[in-house]
Amino acid sequence: MKRIIAAILLTAGILLFFAFAAFMLLVRTAPLSRTEFVATYIELKAFKYGLAELDENGRKTLYKWSCVAVCHGAEAVENTRHTSREWRTIVERMRTKNGASINRREEDEIVRYLEKNLGSNVPTILSPEANRFLKRHLWKSDFGESDLYVDIIYSPVEYFDIMGGILQGREYEAGKYLVFMVYLNTHQGQLEPWELEKLVTLKGADGTVHSPVDWRVVYESGDKHHLEGVLRFEKGSDAGSGFMEIALKDLPGQKERVFRWDLPIPSLRGER
Repeated sequence: MKRIIAAILLTAGILLFFAFAAFMLLVRTAPLSRTEFVATYIELKAFKYGLAELDENGRKTLYKWSCVAVCHGAEAVENTRHTSREWRTIVERMRTKNGASINRREEDEIVRYLEKNLGSNVPTILSPEANRFLKRHLWKSDFGESDLYVDIIYSPVEYFDIMGGILQGREYEAGKYLVFMVYLNTHQGQLEPWELEKLVTLKGADGTVHSPVDWRVVYESGDKHHLEGVLRFEKGSDAGSGFMEIALKDLPGQKERVFRWDLPIPSLRGER
């Protein structure tokens, strides 16, 4: 029995030696040296099974080895930008439905890399006409005072139509309320669980100030760098014409952030 076990181990050792020798001679690992390639491979496998953690460079390598080198070229990914939630949906689909050889732990780190390097504050899957309309009339943003970036999209029924989110518009009752999609992003720290329903007001052209009906968080990234939510106000708060302003108070960096929309909003059809 001992001889059989010894023979098996010897055979396995010989096969492993020849496999390693073939790898060293035949496999191209540029721009890494073969030694660096082996070390990186071991590092990624250790991370996969919870035996190590990745730094930013490790996340980049995991993304490139798992996505670019296997499924498709870099251009398919890096010529587009998506929100944190969109990247999560895309990578999760690749893992669960498209056969990507990654586990949930690796998925989290790939999404984290994409969020940081190829992230968009607002939805990006739009026609050129719809994108122009969104930026000109509905989407308002600031410049990231104190590393807190705020983007707000006024979202009437037509917004959900052009986004292909009719069911979402119904869920938020866009025909009944004034709906605003809010995107909060930070690159360095973490977002606090602010109660925006207590920090936000809406003012119409008549000067009347209104508080939100409610505030609903719909997505929060695991690293707390990205948050999406929905603010709703009673219809009539905008006075129907002139302008409306949303003011956010007591957030980091500024005592008050003000976002203004001129009313009425034209139709998308008239923009074409």
